[in-house]
Amino acid sequence: MKEHPLPETLKKELARKNDPNIHKNDVSGTISMLPDLGVSIKPSAGLFIFARPEGVETGPPLAVRKHGIFDFPFEFEIGQLNTMMEGSVFEGNLKLTARLDQDGNRKSSPGDIEGKARVKAGEKGVKLVLDTVVAGTTLNIEGTIRVSEGLKKNIKKNAVLFLFARSSEVKRGPPLAVKRIPKIKFPFKFSLGATDIMFSGANFEGPMVLTGRIDSDGDAQVGAGDIEGFVSVKPGDKNVVLILNHLTTG
Repeated sequence: MKEHPLPETLKKELARKNDPNIHKNDVSGTISMLPDLGVSIKPSAGLFIFARPEGVETGPPLAVRKHGIFDFPFEFEIGQLNTMMEGSVFEGNLKLTARLDQDGNRKSSPGDIEGKARVKAGEKGVKLVLDTVVAGTTLNIEGTIRVSEGLKKNIKKNAVLFLFARSSEVKRGPPLAVKRIPKIKFPFKFSLGATDIMFSGANFEGPMVLTGRIDSDGDAQVGAGDIEGFVSVKPGDKNVVLILNHLTTG
């Protein structure tokens, strides 16, 4: 019987998992739920554990782990194997968030239950308590997008409008939230919020920079001749005016 060689990507992943040092910075402990909350767990619920570097409150988390089958108290472990981005290192001071997500989709919504703890990479015996019921709704950013008069002639027939939101602390990499709007007419009234987040486990919060771009080829990558504008915002801002007023050079 002919043997089929393993793909190189699978070989590398197996080698990574078998690395004796891969678990040296794992954080482990127990997750429990405050009994006085009186919240019933829905059949669709999932238990998520998110790790972020201390002081980083927005953008994609450093590491995520999901459990579909769980009971409290629940023993957990999270580390390098759970990092989201290639090249990320699970180290240093971290903030852990455990979330009992009632609909199982990772995004925080009313009725979910959260708990937080500050830890160091490699710490054992961590006690994480689910003690806060998520209430209310995430505040959207709303306003109007306009194009400067001198650039209106540069808008191509099949152009697409992209809206990107990044934490004001993040200068590069994937945005926190994105919206793609084809067949646009200006002025355009917009709304951007938690439903537009790109990464599961990220929160729509904190001061942000909102970028609007009229993209001639519709692929979200900046190219020569696109029309852009920027404005500083925060969740809940209304009547935001975003003016697209300069051409990109690619």
